[in-house]
Amino acid sequence: MKKICFLVVYLICLPSLLISEERVMISEWLITPVLDVSIPAFHNTADVSGNTFSDRQLLMHDHFTFDDEYAPVDGKKFVWKQGVEASWKRQLTDSDGILTLSDKEPGNQTQIIYVATYIHTDRWLETRIELQSPYLFQAFLNGKPIGTKTNVDTDEDDIGYVGESLKLSRGAHLLIMKMLRPADNSLPWTLKGRLKLDEPFLVSDIKPNSSPERTKDILHLMDGVKISSIHPSPDGTMYAVHYRRSLPPSDRTERWAEIRRTDDNSLVHSFRHANVSRISWLPATNALSYTSVRDGQTTIHWHHMETGKQRILLEGVSDFAGLQWSPEESYIIYSVRETHTAMQDGIHHLLGMQDRQAHFRNRSFLYKLDIASGVSSRLTFGNLSTSLHTICPLGNRVIFSQSEPDYLERPFQKHHYFMMNLKTMEVDTLIANKRWGISLQFSPDGLSLLATGGPSAFNRIGENIPEEMIANNYDTQAFILSLEDGTINPITFDFDPSVSSAHWHSYDGHIYLIAEVEDFRRLFRYNVRRERFEEIETETDFISSISFANNARMATFIGNKVNAPPKAYILNTHNERYTVLEDPDAKRYRHVVFGEVNNWNFIASSGIEITGRYYLPPDFDPEQRYPVIVYQYGGTNPVSRSFGGRYPFNLWAGNGYIVYVLQPSGATGFGQEFSAAHVNNWGKTVADEIIEGTKKFLEAHPFADPEKVGVAGASYGGFMTMLLLTHTDIFRTGISHAGISNIASYWGDGYWGYSYSAEATARSFPWDSPDIYIDQSPLFRADKVNTPLLLLTGDGDTNVPPGESIQMYTALKLLGRPVELILVEGENHHILTYSKRLKWHDAIMAWWDKHLKEQPEWWYDQFPEKNF
Repeated sequence: MKKICFLVVYLICLPSLLISEERVMISEWLITPVLDVSIPAFHNTADVSGNTFSDRQLLMHDHFTFDDEYAPVDGKKFVWKQGVEASWKRQLTDSDGILTLSDKEPGNQTQIIYVATYIHTDRWLETRIELQSPYLFQAFLNGKPIGTKTNVDTDEDDIGYVGESLKLSRGAHLLIMKMLRPADNSLPWTLKGRLKLDEPFLVSDIKPNSSPERTKDILHLMDGVKISSIHPSPDGTMYAVHYRRSLPPSDRTERWAEIRRTDDNSLVHSFRHANVSRISWLPATNALSYTSVRDGQTTIHWHHMETGKQRILLEGVSDFAGLQWSPEESYIIYSVRETHTAMQDGIHHLLGMQDRQAHFRNRSFLYKLDIASGVSSRLTFGNLSTSLHTICPLGNRVIFSQSEPDYLERPFQKHHYFMMNLKTMEVDTLIANKRWGISLQFSPDGLSLLATGGPSAFNRIGENIPEEMIANNYDTQAFILSLEDGTINPITFDFDPSVSSAHWHSYDGHIYLIAEVEDFRRLFRYNVRRERFEEIETETDFISSISFANNARMATFIGNKVNAPPKAYILNTHNERYTVLEDPDAKRYRHVVFGEVNNWNFIASSGIEITGRYYLPPDFDPEQRYPVIVYQYGGTNPVSRSFGGRYPFNLWAGNGYIVYVLQPSGATGFGQEFSAAHVNNWGKTVADEIIEGTKKFLEAHPFADPEKVGVAGASYGGFMTMLLLTHTDIFRTGISHAGISNIASYWGDGYWGYSYSAEATARSFPWDSPDIYIDQSPLFRADKVNTPLLLLTGDGDTNVPPGESIQMYTALKLLGRPVELILVEGENHHILTYSKRLKWHDAIMAWWDKHLKEQPEWWYDQFPEKNF
């Protein structure tokens, strides 16, 4: 068990246990058999401090360590010392709440026993736990010590107890006690436990029992081993899996990689505790390359997983920025970054809007390392960075790009694409001065290119919208460009899903795409010869990544269901069969229960169908009424069916809320015409759709309480939350994280405000479109807000500057409206630091409880009223 500190113990006589009537008896326990322990040799010999070995020292020794994921269950077995097998057993107390641990006298043998119970709470509350036993014990709650008793009582009528005040969030809390009875003690070995509650908390709010069943909590998301990525070897016989793990209570994270065999998951090699990075398979053989850094110098290593051979390929590279192997493994193309400072003598003369970003003046250039000779050659130079896109399957050509600002033309950047012959060093311009950027990769035969980019790429050849509309270029499309005749085929022209990633597989010649299908993210295959798409069923709702074996019909991917954590799978692309390779969260979630997630769509007044889904609490009773949280984004992407994220909806539902998530017009994944509705809208129609959808949802679901409805959103969704509260009073409260209150100030102040507005406010500017920049800005409608609003933002947010929240806070404060503002120190657009993420999450949940459940205690515990 983790030991953080040991609290002061107060021993109080039994009669004081009977003072309050607001107590809950712990009447159901899990108990192990009596376990024999050994006394060390020379225990009667005084140590250097003059002390002999004590029962307290025996108690404090960790005989058996319970990790964070350990959960006792009736009948669960474990192995004690010398291979002795034992198991937990459910046991009830007598009518007085007394649990008899053993009715056998210990004789001359010191004994240990473990007992456990789960304290289930239906809300955040404060309680006092009282644990009473005549002998020694340690008590741990959720792995942290809450009390220790180190004396032995001799009078059965005067047994002391340990009491400690606790603050418990909603959920299941594991209490484990390690209890020790010294030899030659005849007093009955018993345990009695109670929980004291004071107003406003009720006895019905807390339920101790032996069931480990629980709802999802924030630590399920934050703690434990998670999969970051998984990649198969070229022949598919092995895979490299990358893990990460938080290291609480610190804010540090551990990351490592392992190489395993695909047939039995056996470990081939572990890079844990190795200070290396950029671990990746070579294209053709089961060898890896990776890098290490010492004193700012990068070394590139080569390691064959079958033979075990290793060698260093290149040493002493300063400012190394990445590498890519040639298909036949004869050379590496790598990047080196040149750093240039913008600040001179405390003065920063801006060279354009992008120069606000710390990395803008840095430049990266391409180099070639010949493996056989070890000779390194520089490939590119100049005033613009060069970025490698793809290497020809024959190995003789590479394609790279350059980009530069162009502030006079939307979207305010130009892109150039070049092909270099590595033998002659000749460079041909493929595409020049294109406004919308694309990503390129060679076809397996080297005769064509697969390009992904917005519909407006290639002179709008991919646009499939009415003439009067402006395309949403966040709705990514796929194109095939012929290098022989220059023709361009927009293969997704009639394909409504939005492309998240695409790969032209060298082994079978098909193109595989991960694409948004409404709020799902699924796998598709494009048959180039037949020009046909087909979906590959994976029985997942959201695929976050996929990687293909170069020389086999096999891929690995990471996917989750809406109510199940991500797993890593292996897929046979020929017969489309798949199996689970890695499921590190299985143990952590084995006792977590989820409510149903149901689809619910409606037809808006405009005639457009708006899709949505809603999450139910695990213990849902249709005869009851529940508070409702409406979550919306309203921007250019759908709110996906991912499992975690900043706003884990099944966690909210597990706290007794119905969560309704809807996808108003403007989102990708529904076709180009639907996504194009995002352009120049800024809530004009979206606000009406959300309000109408909320009203219809409440009318259609009598278990949803119309008097207790909250609304939340982040970034553009934070803007929508603020805007909604200026249009309607149907919401009891709102939460805006990193929201935009003044479209004009965000346009000019956010690092990417003007470039995002190139799509969201295409051809519209503050000086010619007050109907957007003023009329749609919540700040200019602040006097219409009467609903309590919580504003949250990282104080270092460069995407949506914290001033956007501060402006709205200032306006509502001066108007005397209910508003709170929380600035998270040192955080950007996402709250990522472990300890701050927990506090940020708790603030959100406490706000919901305060306003939707009339339970303000958790909020005021975090933010007590100050007399400033």
